[in-house]
Amino acid sequence: MSEENPELMKRKALAFFDRADEVAETGNWDFAIEMYIEGIRRDPENLQRGHHKLREVALNRKAAGGKAPGWGEKSKHKPVKDNPVESLANAEFLLAKDWGNEQYLEKALLAAVQAAQGQVARWLGEQLIAVEREAKKPNKRVCVSGMDALMEAEQFDLALEMCRMAVQAAPDDSELQQKEARLSAQYTIMKGRYGEEGKDFTDSVKDMGYQTELMEKDATVKSKDYLQAQIEKAKAQYLESPDVPGKINAYVDALLKPEDDACENEAIEVLRKAYAETKAYAYKMRIGDIKSKQYGRRFRQLKAQGQTDKALKVAKEQLAFEIKEYQERAQNYPTDYGIKYELGRRLFMAGRYDDAIGALQQAQHNPRRRVNAANYLGQAFMKKEWWQEAIDTLTKLVESDLNEDRLKEIRYNLGECYEQLGELHKAEEQFSMLAQTDFNYKDVRDRLQQVRDKIKAAGTQGP
Repeated sequence: MSEENPELMKRKALAFFDRADEVAETGNWDFAIEMYIEGIRRDPENLQRGHHKLREVALNRKAAGGKAPGWGEKSKHKPVKDNPVESLANAEFLLAKDWGNEQYLEKALLAAVQAAQGQVARWLGEQLIAVEREAKKPNKRVCVSGMDALMEAEQFDLALEMCRMAVQAAPDDSELQQKEARLSAQYTIMKGRYGEEGKDFTDSVKDMGYQTELMEKDATVKSKDYLQAQIEKAKAQYLESPDVPGKINAYVDALLKPEDDACENEAIEVLRKAYAETKAYAYKMRIGDIKSKQYGRRFRQLKAQGQTDKALKVAKEQLAFEIKEYQERAQNYPTDYGIKYELGRRLFMAGRYDDAIGALQQAQHNPRRRVNAANYLGQAFMKKEWWQEAIDTLTKLVESDLNEDRLKEIRYNLGECYEQLGELHKAEEQFSMLAQTDFNYKDVRDRLQQVRDKIKAAGTQGP
C-alpha cells in the first residue's frame, strides 16, 4: 500500500472518509470505525477527516453501550514490525472500540512517532494526558513511555506534562525529577527560539488557525460562546433527522459539555423522547448517567460551601439512585459483568453486604474487573465477620499481578482477618511484610506490635 502514489492514496483515503461519514449518520458505529481506519491507513496525517472523526464515532459508540474489543480483534490488530502506519491503524482500531484505554492510546502514540506523524503524535499525546489526569493516580509506566515518545517527536511541552504526572505517581524517584528539570529547560529554550529574528511559531506549526481550533475543541474548559455555537449546530442537525441515532447522540454530547443543569435537563428530554420512540435501552442508560453526574456535582458544591449535612444527604440520595439504576441495568444486560461490578460496589458502600456478595461473585467473571471485584468481595466477608471466607478470597489476590497500593491494602486486611481468627503468627507475617514495604501505612506499626505482644503473652512460638 505504501508504494502507491501519495496523491492517489489521499484520494482513496477521502473516499473511505466520505463513506465513514455516511455510515456514521445511520448510527452503525462499528462499520464507520472500519471505514475511518481504512482511510487512516492511506492518509495517516489527516487529523480532521480521519483521527478526529474516528474519536467522535468512538465516543458515540461508547455512549450507546458498545463493548470493548474481544480477544479475536486484539489478536488481529497487533503492532506490525517495520510498518508503523499499519501499527497506528491497528492501535486506533482497538482504541475506537474502547476510547480512553490508556494501553491502546500508548500504542497508538508510539506508532505515530515511529511513522513520523508529528501532529498525530501530538494529538494522541493530548488524549493520553487527559486520560491520566482523570485517573485516581497516574500510571507511572505509561507516563514515562508517553514522555519518551513525545520527546522523540519534539513535543517538549507535552513531554514535560507527562513527566510531571510520572513524578506525581512516583514523588520519590530522583531520576524522574532530574528529567523534569532537563525537560523544563529544553522547553524554555524552545519557546525562546520563537522570538528570534526571522522565526515565529508558525514556522514550526503550520496553519495556526486550524491549530487554534483544535486546541479550543480539545481544551477541558471551553468558552461559553464556542459551546453554545456547537449546541446550536448539533440541534439544527438533530431537528433535521430526529430519528437518526448519530444526530441524537451528537446533540446530547453537545448539551453535556457546558456541565450546566439546564443543558443537561434538555439532554434528558431528548433522550426520553428517543427512548419512548425506539425502546433502545442505551438511551435510558444515558439518562441515568446524566442524573448521577448531577448528584455528584451538587455534592461537591455543597461540600465546598461547608454544608456538610446537606452534602451527606445528597450523597445518600445518589447512592440509592445508582443502586436502583444498576439493578435495572443488570436486568436488561444479565451477562454484562461490568454492570454487576458497579452494582456490587455500590451495594457494599450502602452496607448491603449479602446483596453485594452475590453481585461481586458474578462480577469476577469480567477479567478487567476481577481483581477489584474480589477485593470488595473479601471486604464484604470481613464486614460479615466471615474471616475464613475473606482470607480465602484475598489470598488468591496476593498471587495476582497487583499494583503496590492494592497489595498493601490486601495484606493489611489479611492481617486483620488472621488476627480475628487467632492465627497470630500469620497475622504477624502479613503486617510484617507490609511494614517492610511501607512503615507509615495506616496504623500497621501499632498493629504489628499489638500482634507480637499477644504472641508473647500467650507464650507461643512461631512455626
